[in-house]
Amino acid sequence: MAEIDACIAAAHYPAHSILVREGQLSDRLYFILNGALRAYYIHENKEYTDWFMFENMFACSLSAFFGGIASPQCVETLEPTDTLILTRSHLEDICKKHHDMSLLNGRVLSQSLVILQTGFIDQRFKTAPERYALLLEQYPEVIRRVPLKYIASYLGVSQETLSRIRAKK
Repeated sequence: MAEIDACIAAAHYPAHSILVREGQLSDRLYFILNGALRAYYIHENKEYTDWFMFENMFACSLSAFFGGIASPQCVETLEPTDTLILTRSHLEDICKKHHDMSLLNGRVLSQSLVILQTGFIDQRFKTAPERYALLLEQYPEVIRRVPLKYIASYLGVSQETLSRIRAKK
């Protein structure tokens, strides 16, 4: 659809590019064509990885994009990444005109909420080895594409503990 194509911008980002900064307003939704990203929080000068995103996934600060508030987290590329970008205002305009896009928007938001809730439940009730096994099941490429310090942070363990978990596998 030419109307949708006109609203989408392509962008390439080198590894370690910050797409969204903590405290920043961000009206951009990224679709990852190739590459890897992570979202993380900073608390008392320490980074806490929240989630990873890979090819064919949408990425944004949910609070900033859908809530229109300053982002509580950062979103960063982990490797060179190619994306398609859609702004919130473009998405809203397209959704008003095209029912299919409105459905897609709802699915993206719903999927994000399910991922967040599942992550919250897993963090509370599963052991670190169980969370590691789930991560590998969901994203088998995570080990070769994401530095271990970020995986450890995501799991809520030290790098030493992650090494012990990996040694038992």
